[in-house]
Amino acid sequence: MTRPTAGLLAIAGLLLAGLLAPDPALAQCAMCKATVTQSPEGRAMAEKLNNAILVMFFAPYLVFGTIATVVFRARVTPFLARVLRFLFLPR
Repeated sequence: MTRPTAGLLAIAGLLLAGLLAPDPALAQCAMCKATVTQSPEGRAMAEKLNNAILVMFFAPYLVFGTIATVVFRARVTPFLARVLRFLFLPR
């Protein structure tokens, strides 16, 4: 099997798995909200729970952004050095 074909099969498999099981994935947030808002103590903790969800949501973006920045700088820095050398070195 060629490399592009294996990649397409992997993507198709992930999409199929996501399409076959959407109910449990979508039900979790509603279940958490219903559980938290049923008691007075839970209502007091609702704000902390929302903050925790935001922190968990933000972490992958922080990791991806860091990796993207490192890769971008690694690729752009040599290019800028060549351009600046070409522009500012005496001919």
